[in-house]
Amino acid sequence: MKETLFPWFQPIIEIASGRITGYEALARRRTPDGNVESAADVFSNPDYSAEQRLEVDRELRFQALQRFASEANTGGLSLNLSPEWIDQLENLDTLPTLEMIRKVGLDPSRIVLEITERDGCLDRIRDLAQAYRAAGARIAYDDFGSGFQQLDRLLAFTPDLLKLDLRMFHSGADPAQKRAVLQMIGQMGAQLGSKIVCEGVETTEDFFLALHCNASYVQGFLFAGAEPEFIEPDAMRDKVRALLEQHLDISVEETARRQWQNEGLHSNLLALRDLLRVEDSLAALENYHPARGMLRFFICNRQGQQISPNYRFEDGRWQGDDSVVGNNWSWRPYFYQLVGSADYDRRILRSSPYLDILTGQPCETLSLALDERRIMLVDVEASDRFGAVGTGHSDLMPALR
Repeated sequence: MKETLFPWFQPIIEIASGRITGYEALARRRTPDGNVESAADVFSNPDYSAEQRLEVDRELRFQALQRFASEANTGGLSLNLSPEWIDQLENLDTLPTLEMIRKVGLDPSRIVLEITERDGCLDRIRDLAQAYRAAGARIAYDDFGSGFQQLDRLLAFTPDLLKLDLRMFHSGADPAQKRAVLQMIGQMGAQLGSKIVCEGVETTEDFFLALHCNASYVQGFLFAGAEPEFIEPDAMRDKVRALLEQHLDISVEETARRQWQNEGLHSNLLALRDLLRVEDSLAALENYHPARGMLRFFICNRQGQQISPNYRFEDGRWQGDDSVVGNNWSWRPYFYQLVGSADYDRRILRSSPYLDILTGQPCETLSLALDERRIMLVDVEASDRFGAVGTGHSDLMPALR
């Protein structure tokens, strides 16, 4: 191989503290005019044999470990492992990277080994992950989300870290759908005990998306690219603090606006409840105008069976859809949690945000008692900027009279 490669280091920042807590080693080379560029394409270049690629990869890893051991007093180092190299290992009792770590005198707990999704024998990857963990190193799942064929790997060896490249979401994705996928990954990571690392963080919006998916760490050009030297651990602290303050201001303003809107919505729903307690028909709705953002409502009995049409306000009048009568919604959390509440007659349950199938817009479902026998469920528009993470929540309404 004619090219001379060397490692540069991109900082990884812990969001909660704002400190640089580690680096990822990335391959670099010099162009004929003396500039430095990424050399990632070398490891997929068919002009080089697998043996040549493996040789240069191991040399790069050893260089990175030597530099890190001699110059970085704190933090951890992330190294990429390709399944192509994993499949060529003859004996998991003698792992080259562990030998390198011992040779340079590093504590293995400071090393994170990133395993990519592409190819590779699943059983061998699982055994390798267990061997590295037994030695004290941590395992990251790199490029998570680039394809859902990796879910079997996620179950086979639950990684300590899930690395998610936000650049996958920079084009073509609907903002609401993008946030929904990121929220799902964040929830999954939390339930598996895997921390989320968002890489490819290039803009303020990317940083806010990382917060939305419950990320613990970020890396990307918003903070720093790969550099030849290690950076002072507190170098990004002020920038992270300013971004978190900006996010907090936006979130507080959004929460206050949402509360004001909810107060108006609750008053509107109380008026609707009074009407429907007398008669649940289109005739009862002639003089009722819904609050802004109300998409539809319907009525169920306490067993969850829908006993009314879907009522929707369109073109200045109410319309009913009878095709859904008889559906059962008892399995929805916002239904059975309301029925099981001690203050059933005062509680209003709100679902987690989701995308409405008919309109494609973010919405939520509210449930509240109509009387002792019936429950009203109302679909309303939700904020499309910062959705709630996790399960729904509830508020108190005036008791039934």
